[in-house]
Amino acid sequence: MARPKNPDLEKLWRQRCHRQAVSGLSVAAFCAREGVYPTGFCSWKRRLAAAPEPAARRSSLFVPVRIPNQPRDLDPSPTRGVVLELPHRVRLRLDGPPEPEWLGRLVAAMAALPDREATP
Repeated sequence: MARPKNPDLEKLWRQRCHRQAVSGLSVAAFCAREGVYPTGFCSWKRRLAAAPEPAARRSSLFVPVRIPNQPRDLDPSPTRGVVLELPHRVRLRLDGPPEPEWLGRLVAAMAALPDREATP
């Protein structure tokens, strides 16, 4: 049975391998300076080379939205429009629900605008 991964230990060895790579020292000289065994260093170096580096966590572009219960319209038409109300009295009217990817790019672009550009 494999041991569970320790992310802190993996991070420490990734940093150590990087420091050795940029130090210009041989593995033996670097390990002597760091106080680690060269066999352990080489073992970690192989292990980390085989495993991809963890991806940086990104925060979601979306936030939860609550839609209050409203009486259903008598018109069951699925082509009803969508209205997005944003800060600074900005209102977007769309013919139908937008694609989530497009909406995410729109929100990200609007979040990057300086306050003076977002204000009408």
